[in-house]
Amino acid sequence: MNDWSIWSFCYATGRLPYDFLSGSPVSSNKGTVPVPMIVSLLKSSDGEQVLVDTGFAAGESMTGRRFDDFVRSDELLRRFGTDPADIRTLVLTHMHFDHAGNLDAFPNARIYLQRYEYEAWKEVIAEFGGQPQSKDHWAFSSLNVPDFDALERAMAQGRVEFLDGDAEVAPGLWCRLARDTHTFGSQWLEVRTPRGAYAIAGDCCYTYFNLERMWPPGYTQGNSWNMIREFQKMKAVAGEDLKRLVPGHDIELFTRHPSGRREGTAFIEVTLAEGHASLLA
Repeated sequence: MNDWSIWSFCYATGRLPYDFLSGSPVSSNKGTVPVPMIVSLLKSSDGEQVLVDTGFAAGESMTGRRFDDFVRSDELLRRFGTDPADIRTLVLTHMHFDHAGNLDAFPNARIYLQRYEYEAWKEVIAEFGGQPQSKDHWAFSSLNVPDFDALERAMAQGRVEFLDGDAEVAPGLWCRLARDTHTFGSQWLEVRTPRGAYAIAGDCCYTYFNLERMWPPGYTQGNSWNMIREFQKMKAVAGEDLKRLVPGHDIELFTRHPSGRREGTAFIEVTLAEGHASLLA
């Protein structure tokens, strides 16, 4: 059986209302919380390196929102000894700006994305493309159109593989379609190892609270019931040990997992394959 190590990195930090992440009304009127922006790196026992999401390209979003402790994902990987040119497999959980920027920084990667995610956002751009990139326009409050253009450049280069539902993209690494949840065609990852399975949620689950309470977040594009179904699927993979799950934006990642910091970048070591060196050493 192929084995995998999993690390997740905080490439920037923002602040959002608590109920944005953990749902209304149970988390309303509780102020704001720090929100880590996460990318994950997987390394297999046979040497394959897989990047999950790519972050954004600047410390300020297209709508003017600023973030602290920002580092580009390609520079982040170099800090931890990985050349971005060596990334051959790149999984995008969805097309929001904080997950799908910097695609040009990974020229050798084959990009895996759900077809429905691409096609639905294509329709949004066609219908509302004349609107400004603004916090005042919901359709483009989280989509950076230049990121979409970069994806289409990669398509023209033959580097994008669209998935039509669940698919194994590497031995033991499964993309799971979460249709009409956080976005049109969001996906999360199931990672199978000899120590059991792990789940990398992307934004199909923001926080551990979402899973523990089975309560969807306040900001979602699709159907809350669909999100709860995906919570159930992720819990079935991770079991009762939620340390086997990496939610998309939970600051508790860094207290629930072995964590460290290198050159200002906080990270967690979710699991370590036999024979792999720990980044915590």
